[in-house]
Amino acid sequence: MNKERIGLMYNRKNNEVERRRKRRKIVVIIVLIILAIALAFGLDIFFRTRRLFNRIHQEVDTIDLRAEQNLPELALNNTPFSILILGIDSESPGDPGRSDTMMLVSVNQNERTAYLLSIARDTLMPIVGLDFDDKINHAYAFGGAGMSVNSVQNFLNIPVDFYVTLYTDGFGPLIDAMGGIRVYNDTIAFEQQGHTFPLGYINLHGDAALAFANMRMQDPQGDFGRQQRQRAVIGAMTSELTSFRTLIRYRAILSSAEDNLITDIAFTEMIRIVIGSTTALRNITDLQMRGQGQIINGIYYEIIPEYQRLEMSQRLRRHLDLE
Repeated sequence: MNKERIGLMYNRKNNEVERRRKRRKIVVIIVLIILAIALAFGLDIFFRTRRLFNRIHQEVDTIDLRAEQNLPELALNNTPFSILILGIDSESPGDPGRSDTMMLVSVNQNERTAYLLSIARDTLMPIVGLDFDDKINHAYAFGGAGMSVNSVQNFLNIPVDFYVTLYTDGFGPLIDAMGGIRVYNDTIAFEQQGHTFPLGYINLHGDAALAFANMRMQDPQGDFGRQQRQRAVIGAMTSELTSFRTLIRYRAILSSAEDNLITDIAFTEMIRIVIGSTTALRNITDLQMRGQGQIINGIYYEIIPEYQRLEMSQRLRRHLDLE
């Protein structure tokens, strides 16, 4: 082999080594750029979400049932917890309104399960802080979220660890910010406010979702059918909020939430809920108490039989590892 050929081979080898080095540099640069973008994206989500929770966070005075009954203190990493969701029929957080929608979520991270219980707005129960029984949806008008929480705790004999209020006018925009939701309608096909809702899976955006959730006059089950559709919508929203798709819409979602949500969940608690409860919140079981309508002094109430109240209380207490 002559020197010229050896030189060519040597040059080719050097050129190949150089090309590999350049490719490695390009790959490293691309990876670093992606990591920098991901870091900036993550930090933006982190700081925007923290700012949101600082703005919407509002503590209320409630009875600490865990301390009163010597129950396990709340440690979100492994202690089951509950959240009371209040849909308020007013236009903004400045208006008192009433809790037109009320749902209790219980989450057991160890079992990776969650329950979603509808509480009919006309349910007659003792209003804690007042000296009479009334519809539970009046508790919010009388004493805000604190009175609603205390009354539900007393009625079901379980601690309510957190509350979330969502104002009616913010329901649609929040769903629109998510890009819509998909629900399964197994109650009744109907039309409401210019929207058509067939049986089966349907895609819903803001105004349509609100019309779907609130219809009751055409439903043979009345408010019970409405509660079922409301649970379907809340379940779909929960699934959407815990999905990867929401990351690309996080600014719109946070902006909508800031205008329409109030909660006593702190930012650090929210982080632990998201980390520890995502799987459970995708495995939701619907619950419902069915009472009997009764007119008392000319006013309609929903009367929950005592045996049913006790059964629901025991089921929730077991799910929350309280007995």
